[in-house]
Amino acid sequence: MKRVVRACLAALPAVVFSGLASASTLIESCSVSGPTELSTTFACAQFSLGGQTVSDISIAVSGGISGSITLTNNGAVTQTGSGTTTSTFSFGSLTGFTFVNPVFSAFFTTGPLTLGPGATMVVGGLSATGNSTLGDNTTDFTDYIGAGAFSIPVTTSTGLGISGGGGNFGGSQSTNADATAVVTFTYAPTVEAPEPATITLFGLGLLGFGFLIRRFNVQR
Repeated sequence: MKRVVRACLAALPAVVFSGLASASTLIESCSVSGPTELSTTFACAQFSLGGQTVSDISIAVSGGISGSITLTNNGAVTQTGSGTTTSTFSFGSLTGFTFVNPVFSAFFTTGPLTLGPGATMVVGGLSATGNSTLGDNTTDFTDYIGAGAFSIPVTTSTGLGISGGGGNFGGSQSTNADATAVVTFTYAPTVEAPEPATITLFGLGLLGFGFLIRRFNVQR
């Protein structure tokens, strides 16, 4: 009988907290694209699962640029040079998140090109990507829970750099950009804590059960 009592006492935490569940994740993805410069917002779905409690939100971001670079040798002699397009990606402030802009960058280059006097060359099919994270939010989920969407502002800043060419190379670029945000919600079912009275009654029941066993042993 003593073993029965011990088993009941050992089971108490499991009975009281049996409603607690392990964490799960919900992943939402949103993206934008267009000619540079981007100056727009992601519309990402809010967390809408009823009866769940969010404990963490993380946001991973990525993006890329694609397009062409045109170089012209404005000098009187043949020269060799190259052009490089770089685009930085920045994001607007978000409640509960801390990050530093620009968050990431992407660049592509023509590589060395040799052009005769007055010659022009267009190099197309160029592309590059980058990625980073906006971090984790473990404190303020108000803007991210509901049946609608929340916004993530994104902007790009794109420039062309020319090296070599004896200072005689000129150039231009034509670029498009895209960006994606992947939002991961970590959550678990909402569980109400047991009332203190419930725990007390359960404990008193076990004590009474132990008292009866003790009397039974004494009578024997």
